[in-house]
Amino acid sequence: MKDNQLEQILIQLTDHETRLKRLEGGASHAVAPRVATGGKQKTLREIIKGRKFKNGQEQIAVIVGYHEVMLNQPIQKDQIKEEWTRAKITNKFSAEFVARAKDTLIRVHPDDTCDLTQTGEEFLDRFLSNEPADATSK
Repeated sequence: MKDNQLEQILIQLTDHETRLKRLEGGASHAVAPRVATGGKQKTLREIIKGRKFKNGQEQIAVIVGYHEVMLNQPIQKDQIKEEWTRAKITNKFSAEFVARAKDTLIRVHPDDTCDLTQTGEEFLDRFLSNEPADATSK
């Protein structure tokens, strides 16, 4: 075999391995509905509007999950407060919410990117599938 063919095979194997890990490790992602209306994707503010949360940790999980699942780009830990404000979440932001959600609903990697844990993915799936039927504003 030529070196070029070997490189192509290795690239393809790496791609397959990445996709397998994503499917095996995050089966919830495959079922998570992509919230869209009329071809346009909903904003975080539209998704959480009128929704009740038990605590700030759940709100943090929705922010992190929105970035991970809907936008396909992880959020940086220091951007969470900015997203909280932009989404106009009613409660006042506290860094304690992030600390409490860490390792239960979200993971904070050494480079400060955040993603959902498996429990966080399950919470987000329930949250999105339980979206209010009357999503239009009045």
